[in-house]
Amino acid sequence: MDVIELLPRLHLLRFPVGQAYLWSDDAELTLIDAGTSGHGRAIADAVAGLGRAPQDVRRVVLTHFHEDHVGAAGEFAALSGAEVLAHALDAPFVRGELPGPPPLFEEWELPIHAEAARQLPDGPPLP
Repeated sequence: MDVIELLPRLHLLRFPVGQAYLWSDDAELTLIDAGTSGHGRAIADAVAGLGRAPQDVRRVVLTHFHEDHVGAAGEFAALSGAEVLAHALDAPFVRGELPGPPPLFEEWELPIHAEAARQLPDGPPLP
């Protein structure tokens, strides 16, 4: 995973598939999205690499329910104690209570999606 400073208070966490953002608001951090399953420890290590503790992340804000945005949210929350926030309409999909609706792609998006899906980890998301 790459960690790229975009602004003094904003870092991009770039995963093999997807990305997340880490926002610093003085004493607290906010993680925006969490990448795919299996990246919780890598996120914690990235936070530590920036000189902060994973417990400084107070919240994980999920932009939507797709796996490349929410997969590691629970895993990172278990490591850091962060609260996970999602829109009420996305919450049942994020919690795994319902399968998310399939995406609707334009023809040109199909090969991009196929390549991204090929790189996702196999099996169910990690707890």
